[in-house]
Amino acid sequence: EWNRQLSAVSASKPHLEPDLDTLSAQIIAWKNVQAGIMARLEERKKSSSEDNLNLTSNSIMIFAAAQNCKQFLEEMFSDGIKLDGSLNAFTSMFTHTIQAWGCASRFALLHPTSSVSLDTSHGVHEMLKIARLFYSRIDGDESKENAQHILCLIGKSYAEIASQMHQIDSAVDSDDATTCYFLLKFAHVERMLREYDFYSRKHFSQSSSFTSESKAVRHRLYKEILRGCAGVKSPRDYGHVVRVCKLIMDHLTWQDEQCWRGGGRVEEDITDIFVDIAHLTGTVVKSPHERMYVLTMIHNNASRFFERRKKFEASSYATVDRARLIGAMRMAMGESELTEPFLRNFDKRKPKKRARGNTAMSFVEEMLKKNR
Repeated sequence: EWNRQLSAVSASKPHLEPDLDTLSAQIIAWKNVQAGIMARLEERKKSSSEDNLNLTSNSIMIFAAAQNCKQFLEEMFSDGIKLDGSLNAFTSMFTHTIQAWGCASRFALLHPTSSVSLDTSHGVHEMLKIARLFYSRIDGDESKENAQHILCLIGKSYAEIASQMHQIDSAVDSDDATTCYFLLKFAHVERMLREYDFYSRKHFSQSSSFTSESKAVRHRLYKEILRGCAGVKSPRDYGHVVRVCKLIMDHLTWQDEQCWRGGGRVEEDITDIFVDIAHLTGTVVKSPHERMYVLTMIHNNASRFFERRKKFEASSYATVDRARLIGAMRMAMGESELTEPFLRNFDKRKPKKRARGNTAMSFVEEMLKKNR
């Protein structure tokens, strides 16, 4: 109502027209309404039984708040996306709307009702629809600055969706969970990752475009997806996890290839990403021989980011701590008798040079040393 009145008054007083920051407060308000309903329910649970909490009525209000967030977000994007100077407002709208659907989904999981429109699957479905909301409206001729903002918004939105899906799967004990929603919607997660990479390669193929902020957004997206993959426990689904892990490593390789090697000191440490991939391998890949193959692939991809003695050989994009990665590979291999022989393949210590013995060449070398 406040925004509506400001818009009406702005017809005669243009300076009162609400800007995007003001409009975005409407989504924050609906998210706060939802949070208030859930907080009051938690308080009432301490003194009342669950049967007296009127969960169906409260579920309706919680899902309605999420729907109101989404409806307002769609209205804001009805005329396309121009993010110049408005990235923070749009990021706030997307983030709070995604979080609203995540909260509604977790509430439905913990307090199920008989209504299909109030269950977790519906909430997850609506949350994934947000990912399509702005991507389908992206023009092909946007300015470079606008494209940079769009890529940032895509990355932050996709990371938040992956985070919320992981939180939904973590809302109940893993032994009691009957559905892994991250696995159920794995095709959507993989598509988000591919679309993000496609848009990145399409618009930004030079290292000058890789700012600290853009790399932070990218790396957070990877970490949230890997965190969600940790909920995939079934060995028969390990192929999906390994495929997404390979996509992430391929994306990092492409980023590194765009940077001039030896271009200076880098502060981005992406060790955690490769360590998480190694830990996932130990969880989902049960065959020791297949595990060794995947871990070798991980090491080979990470090796381009290892510390180098020669500065011109070092990556200018990011660094990976080799010792930490080897430690994660050891944990992934577990107690297998193949562990030590396998890890010896990655021993970076070079064999000592054999002594030349009492030869003419050794005599010449010794004389040269003395004459220096």
